[in-house]
Amino acid sequence: MFCSQAAAAPASADAAIAEVAFNDAMAQYSDCRWADAYSRFAVLAEQGHAEAARIALLMLRHGPSLYRHEWTGSPAQVAQWAALAAPSLARLKSASED
Repeated sequence: MFCSQAAAAPASADAAIAEVAFNDAMAQYSDCRWADAYSRFAVLAEQGHAEAARIALLMLRHGPSLYRHEWTGSPAQVAQWAALAAPSLARLKSASED
């Protein structure tokens, strides 16, 4: 039993750290510090954070029109982020169709 609890602790700590980093990225976004926010979302997306991946994809796609800035992402990054974000994007789409 102790081994399974010990294994769960680092994952829980990693999740807490990721949430702090995500909240920091959201604060940057809220303060209109788009470049800082995008870079933080991109790092989180690379680490597997689905919501950060969704936001990074949206910023990447709409950067020129919404933020007057064009960010970059490699095809591999975009594919990874899209795979991470797919479930939440599907939920958003079905909610908008209701």
